[in-house]
Amino acid sequence: MVNGAFCDQTKVFNMIYERLDLGHLSVDIKKLKAHLTDHVLPLEPVLVGPHFGGWSVWSSNGDYKDGYQRGQLIYEPTFMPGATAKEKADALGIKSREAYRVPTSICFGYLAETVNQIRAVGLEPARIRLSLLKAGGHSSKHRDAPEGSYSIRLHIPIFTNSGATFVCENEEAHMPSDGSAYIIDVSREHQVFNRGKTDRIILLADVNDRPWITKFHRRPSG
Repeated sequence: MVNGAFCDQTKVFNMIYERLDLGHLSVDIKKLKAHLTDHVLPLEPVLVGPHFGGWSVWSSNGDYKDGYQRGQLIYEPTFMPGATAKEKADALGIKSREAYRVPTSICFGYLAETVNQIRAVGLEPARIRLSLLKAGGHSSKHRDAPEGSYSIRLHIPIFTNSGATFVCENEEAHMPSDGSAYIIDVSREHQVFNRGKTDRIILLADVNDRPWITKFHRRPSG
């Protein structure tokens, strides 16, 4: 037990992710699936590539289509060589993470309850999104923050299949849709695959573990 958080370091934690203790955050996956089926999937997703896109739960202006710029380009040296990270972000129309805290039209009902759970445990969520990876698709290798920086992201799989995997540093793992929440360090280079026949949809949120409810992804003091 670490500051009230129990961590099973054998099966639920590996080099890719850490699963949060269910006593801190436990999602009714059936209710979450029902909310998406009734209120989100009928809406056109924002696509930023042939396979990837989604819907924003919190955005900078309350529009569910806001917040899906390709932020990983900021950390690719071939994009705007010589430019600073801020110059790249400005060119892409990306704001600071703190700006993405305005609930959108899909943030109500059980989806809003899930967001409130994340807030209640003290993880300070921002830029909350529903991320879509279409069947047969994959992302490029990328990182979502400067290498070595503190940048962690909460993942809650909602619709997935056994062919949907997260790859990081020669490790590969599947995160099942069982109501669990997973923490991943997105400053490390990674890639996502969906080799299955159904779309993968997960809830994503940039978070800070200041209350130290994880064992391996705590916000450094100071």
